[in-house]
Amino acid sequence: MKKITALLLALIIALLAFTSCDYIFGSVGESGDVTVVVENEDGSYDVYMTYLESVENKSEGAVGVLENLSARNGNPLTLNIENGEWGAFVKGIGSIEENPAEGRYVIVYTSIASDSYEGAPTVTYEGNTLYSSGLGISSMTVQDGVIILFRLETYSY
Repeated sequence: MKKITALLLALIIALLAFTSCDYIFGSVGESGDVTVVVENEDGSYDVYMTYLESVENKSEGAVGVLENLSARNGNPLTLNIENGEWGAFVKGIGSIEENPAEGRYVIVYTSIASDSYEGAPTVTYEGNTLYSSGLGISSMTVQDGVIILFRLETYSY
């Protein structure tokens, strides 16, 4: 009886872990366009656009969009992503690179309010309100018309 109970408990834990994966990764639309903006340290912007149809990795939220932009010919987006236990983390993108020793970190903003957290700071880009993402890039929602902005911000502790 103990073996059956242990087996059932292991099965339940495995099923919970498997089904919870739906909540780890963000949803990615099948069609439409996405705008990725990198705010440079001088306040100028580098803008990259891609179509969701061309994104191969649709299982990891915005990671697939960034991979698509970094792999393209012509004007590729330079990208420094670190994968950790909580998903992908952008350490550098375009011309900006974090520097934890100086308290400077790459912060992600999105036009999808539901991906933010309550009281999230906002920025405005070309008349659009963008919200500080409450999710990692692996968990972000990516759909037609979304704008994702990356910028350096300094935090002192």
